[in-house]
Amino acid sequence: MPKTHMQLFPLHTVLYPYCILPLHIFEERYRTMIKMCLEYNRPFGVVQITSGLEVGGVARTAEIGTVAKINNVIEFADGRMFIAVQGGQRFRILESGYDDECLTGYVELFEDEPSVELAAIGDLPDKIRHLFEKYWKLLAIVLNKELGKIDLPDEPDVLSWLVPSVLHVQPEIKQAILMKKKLADRLELEYEVLQEEFEKLLETMREAND
Repeated sequence: MPKTHMQLFPLHTVLYPYCILPLHIFEERYRTMIKMCLEYNRPFGVVQITSGLEVGGVARTAEIGTVAKINNVIEFADGRMFIAVQGGQRFRILESGYDDECLTGYVELFEDEPSVELAAIGDLPDKIRHLFEKYWKLLAIVLNKELGKIDLPDEPDVLSWLVPSVLHVQPEIKQAILMKKKLADRLELEYEVLQEEFEKLLETMREAND
């Protein structure tokens, strides 16, 4: 992606490559933005809010975001929309500003550094899959909610995005994962986060049983 001008959608969440994010579009400015993207078959960028409000006003955002391709649209009579977007490539914001109340910016591609031998990744993908299964089952018990089964992909790169997309962690942690430019570093961070979150769930269970 050369330097490109793009509509930007600030959110208190993170969109990862390959992953699906449902969005409720109700503000007039973003309804107009989405309609324009649909009309011209253009994606937009999702960026995490670092300060400010998601609804109304002006928000400051993280520097790194993800291209969002609109996959599905349900429009209601009052103008609201439910859309589903899929994450594409990551980008870095070079400059941004508000244009007619919507955030736009010039962005450039933010890619992983060249791949290294799989030996550098080691058994991290297998360890993540194993720990995630335990985490997901325990989370369902703690929340007392049926979460459904998640089939984890074989490809380490896709795995590195799918796992954090469903973790119940703070947006700042998800953004830190998004910003990792080496697959091995990303997987290592995810494994550390998974371990911490699994221990927190275990502690919650112990307290509930005391």
